[in-house]
Amino acid sequence: MTTEKEDKRITERYLSVKDFLIIFFVLAAFNGFHMWIYKALEDSHIFETNVRLGINLLMVFVLFSALVVIFLVVLVGYRRFAMPMNKLREAARKITEGDLTARVEHLRKDGKKGLIEVLFDDFNTMADELSHINANLHTLVYEKTKKVINLQNAMLTTMSNLVEFRDHNTGGHITRIQDKVKLIVQEIRKQGIYSELTQDWDIYLIVQSASLHDIGKIAISDQILRKQDRLTDEEYEEIKQHATLGLQIIERIEIDSGESDFLNHAKIFAYTHHEKWDGTGYPNGLKGEEIPLQGRIMAIADVYDAITSERSYKKALPHEEAMRVIVEGKGTHFDPVLVDVFCKISEKF
Repeated sequence: MTTEKEDKRITERYLSVKDFLIIFFVLAAFNGFHMWIYKALEDSHIFETNVRLGINLLMVFVLFSALVVIFLVVLVGYRRFAMPMNKLREAARKITEGDLTARVEHLRKDGKKGLIEVLFDDFNTMADELSHINANLHTLVYEKTKKVINLQNAMLTTMSNLVEFRDHNTGGHITRIQDKVKLIVQEIRKQGIYSELTQDWDIYLIVQSASLHDIGKIAISDQILRKQDRLTDEEYEEIKQHATLGLQIIERIEIDSGESDFLNHAKIFAYTHHEKWDGTGYPNGLKGEEIPLQGRIMAIADVYDAITSERSYKKALPHEEAMRVIVEGKGTHFDPVLVDVFCKISEKF
């Protein structure tokens, strides 16, 4: 920062001493050249016989002197003001385009500061502060986003655990399902299977949305959901409604929250994971590749976990028994390609 006295001195000195010396010597040289010509003409006695010529030469000298002065002032003005302003404008343009590293360097090499140099310093200080604010803003946005994601995950976990509790599940079903879904998606990507369907998938969103596949069971009565005896046909028809109810619940969340990508996957998981490859599943009796890939993946993961998990009304069966059921369902209940993938990754369970 400069003092008030220095500011006054800077603003008054539009041209440097060097600039004044250049103008002085150019005019002096031109005047000397003119006087030489004038003296030569005077010695030849031309002015005595042609007064008009003398007057014309004097006018030409005055006019040309004025042009030289104007040219030098414009040239110096460009170097002292127009060119620095262009540099300042270019740096400002870069900053508005997002390049917060843009700065302007001093034109003077002697370390002294004129009006332009002070202006450059103020601009650079402003750019430094803007860059600092931007860095802090990125940190704040990251921390806020992280909190939102943690809150979202906590809500999903709570909702999923609520479904497990009402379904007499011994716990861990959601986590195990997510692990299986993640392994299947990673393997089909590795093998290049269904690549046109999965190329835009975010595995994190897929895994998180899988936790809502049974959310519709929240709307099923406890008398049916917790019944330990065999369900009647009417009760079975009612519990089958959880797929449609799950879709409706997630659609309501989607409308209220404005979320799309994450809930789109969740809707598909909830609505189609009980469809079967041969068209005998529910709620729509979809067949083959009519069933969305998410539903086909969840069908295998859900059945495997149901077989190998202990419930209040059944004991857990071993891995080998579950794999036998999966293989037997190849081409009828399950997508045959995904069954082969599941068999390959089963050693990781």
